[in-house]
Amino acid sequence: MLKAVLFDLDGTLLLSDEEEFYNAYFKALGEFCKDIVNPYKLVEKIQHIIKIITMQDGKMTNYERFMNEMSKEMGEELAKKLEERFNTFYATDFDKLKSLTLPNESLIKWMRELKTKRVLATNPIFPRIAIVKRMKWAGLREDEFDIVTVMEDFHYLKPRKEYYLEISDKLGVPADGCLMIGNDEILDGACTKAGMEFKSIEEMKKEL
Repeated sequence: MLKAVLFDLDGTLLLSDEEEFYNAYFKALGEFCKDIVNPYKLVEKIQHIIKIITMQDGKMTNYERFMNEMSKEMGEELAKKLEERFNTFYATDFDKLKSLTLPNESLIKWMRELKTKRVLATNPIFPRIAIVKRMKWAGLREDEFDIVTVMEDFHYLKPRKEYYLEISDKLGVPADGCLMIGNDEILDGACTKAGMEFKSIEEMKKEL
């Protein structure tokens, strides 16, 4: 019996050309931090750290692991400055990327009609401040979801099955009672390794 539906954000509830969006994101973030670190070096380090986090053992939250690895890579003093700068970027300049996105109105309407538990199961590589901003771009509110997966609260990233099991545990719903809807067969489709059902955004289009 279906008890919870998990929704990816990028390419699912919030439509965009993901390559274009992330290229623009890294360019904007690099420019915002260029007075304290070389933009190319920063982007390279962030992408390297994300790969490390993907393989982590779950003893730290994704945010704790990110900052821990940033300190190792950049030095503790610079990492602290970057943490503050990142938060300022998300608060002030991140919204400039909204124009590269579009709400998936039909899927959002379907989501709001559900009587099950709902999860915004976006890959938690962003802090809460950034994910909440991106939700607003789609016209979504935090209180519409039982869980929003942010890097401060979660210990794994997609496509680890542990990410999906952590959602199941936090929800108090068995994995086989969950449906994941997303646009990425690898990242979102990995939910099946945890025992969840997966439907692609293309499959959903036929039902909406």
